Amino acid sequence: MSETTTYLPGLSVERYLAEVEARHPRLRELLDPERFGCGATMNRLCALTNEFDSDASGRGGTYRRAHRDPLVRWTGAQQLLRLAAPTTRGPEVLVLDVLGGDGLLARVAHLRPDQLPDGLTVLTGDISGPMVAAALAHGLPAVRQAADQLLLADRTVDAVLLAYGTHHIPVAERPRAVAEAVRVVRPGGRVVLHDFDPASPMAVFFGTVVDRYGAVPHDYPHFGRDRLWDLFADHPVQTRLLDLYDPVTLRAPSPDLARAAAVAYFADSYGLTAHFAALGPDRAWDLLSESFDHSDYPQLPAGRPSRPTVRPAEGGWAAEIPRVALVAVAETPRS
Repeated sequence: MSETTTYLPGLSVERYLAEVEARHPRLRELLDPERFGCGATMNRLCALTNEFDSDASGRGGTYRRAHRDPLVRWTGAQQLLRLAAPTTRGPEVLVLDVLGGDGLLARVAHLRPDQLPDGLTVLTGDISGPMVAAALAHGLPAVRQAADQLLLADRTVDAVLLAYGTHHIPVAERPRAVAEAVRVVRPGGRVVLHDFDPASPMAVFFGTVVDRYGAVPHDYPHFGRDRLWDLFADHPVQTRLLDLYDPVTLRAPSPDLARAAAVAYFADSYGLTAHFAALGPDRAWDLLSESFDHSDYPQLPAGRPSRPTVRPAEGGWAAEIPRVALVAVAETPRS
C-alpha cells in the first residue's frame, strides 16, 4: 500500500499512526502492526465509501448533527456500557465500540463518568473515515476498521460492543465480525451485540418508513433471537439474551418544542428530512406515535411508556420515544 493512500480524510496510515502515538498512546499500544501492514486489508478499507461519510453519500452529516447531544440515548447507552464491563476487572476497563461512529458512546462516558463503571475507557471504531475523523476531532481515541477485520491485536480489550447499526453489517460478514470480537477480548471479557428484533417497532419503522422514504435505502436484515444464538454457538463463550429498554429522549423548554426536537432527531438520523417536511410537524409526530406503539410488543419492560410521550422533566419537558433492543451478552472463559 502506498504511503499516500488516504486512510482518513487528509491522513495517510503513517500520519494517522503518528498522531495516535502522540495523542492516544494507549490505543497505539493495542493496534496490531501486521494487520495495519496488510496491503489487502488496508486497500479494501481505504477504498470503501459509506452512507455515513457525508450527506452526499447518504446521511453522514445529518446523522452527526442529530447526535450533537449524545445523551439522547443515555438510557440505553449506560446500560450497554455496564453490561460490557466484566464482573472481575482491574483499575482499567477498555471497551472497543466497533460501530462507534463519531464517538457517541465515548462522549456519553465522558459526560457522566460517575454513573458508569470505574476506569472505563471507550475506544471508538468505525468503517467510515469521516466518522472516525470526527471522533478524533472530539479528542477521542478512534480507529478506522471493518467489523470483520479489526485492527487490534489479540486479547487486548476487556469488552467489545457491536451496537447502533449492527444490522448494517452484511449477513455474510456477521460470523466473521463476531469471531473478530471474540478474538480481541481478554479472558473473562465480554462481547455485547445490540440490535432490534425483526418484529420490534424499531425494525418495522426501518422497513416501512426509512427504507421507503429515507435518503438512502435501509433494507438491512435484523438479528433474530435464533440467529444470535447461532452466531455465538461455535465460540467458547457463555451467552445470554435480554431485552433492553433503549429510548430516544429529547429535552426542550416546552411540550411543543420537545415534540419538534423528536421529529428533527428522527429526520436527521434516518434521512427523513424531506419526507417529514412534506408531512408537516404534527403529522410527522403522529407517524412516530403510530410507528413506536409498543402496546402489543410483549418484550416492553413493565413500567415503561408503550407509546411516544411528552412529560415534565427537570428544567422543562422531555419527548420520550420508546424502543426495545435485543442484546446478546457473551462472556469468555477466565483462563
